[in-house]
Amino acid sequence: MFVKSYKITEPKRFEIFIEDLNCDGILVRPEYLAVCKADIRYYLGNRDVNVLKKKFPMSLIHEATGVVIRDKSGEFEPGQRVVMLPCLKADCDNTKCIKCVRNDDKLLDNYCPESRFRSSNFDGFSKEIINTESEYLIKIPDGIGAEAVFSELISVGCCAMRRAGLWEKKEKKIAVWGDGIMGYIISLVAKYGIGADVSVVGLSPEKLAKFDFADTYFVNNIESMPNVSVAIEAVGGNAAASAVNQAIDKLCSGGKIILSGVSNDNAPINTRMVLEHGLTLMGTTRSVRCDFEKAVGLLTLPEFRERILRLVEGIDVIDNVNGYYRAFDDAAKSQALGKRIMKMVF
Repeated sequence: MFVKSYKITEPKRFEIFIEDLNCDGILVRPEYLAVCKADIRYYLGNRDVNVLKKKFPMSLIHEATGVVIRDKSGEFEPGQRVVMLPCLKADCDNTKCIKCVRNDDKLLDNYCPESRFRSSNFDGFSKEIINTESEYLIKIPDGIGAEAVFSELISVGCCAMRRAGLWEKKEKKIAVWGDGIMGYIISLVAKYGIGADVSVVGLSPEKLAKFDFADTYFVNNIESMPNVSVAIEAVGGNAAASAVNQAIDKLCSGGKIILSGVSNDNAPINTRMVLEHGLTLMGTTRSVRCDFEKAVGLLTLPEFRERILRLVEGIDVIDNVNGYYRAFDDAAKSQALGKRIMKMVF
């Protein structure tokens, strides 16, 4: 079967590819897609030139839902809406880790050096049809619409909680640095997933106003914020160091910092206070199936889903490559807390 795909071949250049699709698995037609900051970095060329040469050409997008076209096994009915998982297992000889991370329930396939991740080291979902397997699909419950595309970001928040052991040991108070979309979603997961009282530190009055389920503080005025045992950094970029150092000052002895923001530059941190207070720093990124299952489950909670719906800035029908360009240009310029969703029509 020949199918169409959009691939980035160099910064700010997409080309239409026609590919011969292997049809031995479950066939899914991508429905709703969302542009991630990682996609924007590829689009703008904000990565090392040698890295980009190895990546291109590549289909972008790892946040996606789809509609099943065919499943010979009968597990999925034609027309079933599904969330598509971007992290794919790969053959591994178990020689690149101290012990196989796939068998560590705090790591799993997400951290296997041989795993593939769509729109990073493997083609993303910007294709007419995806050929996949059932373990990479999760059924979307009735009543959930385009907002299901946020399942990937929600799952990243669920992964952070899982890696830190917070699903089992429910923390009473958690502080989140970052008023962007990742900070918003991680805060929601902390509130509705583990029932924590959440404090959020940010810069923008407009964005912080949307965190009406949490206590909010401006970054230059956090003296009154109570100390916590868990802090989550969801800032990234050049401001990550400042956020981490503020978090260090607000943590109780023996506390934990979960790093989830992406920074390309080194971030100087106050290691003296890390040592003096016996703090733990933990990095977390992406997610696997168990995290997606929790994410989809959270979307069935009315209050949680209502707050996710606030992130939908609009839905744009994308039926040609020019519309695809516009979606990336708009996403690259946007300062909004939410996203515009692409409804794909190839």
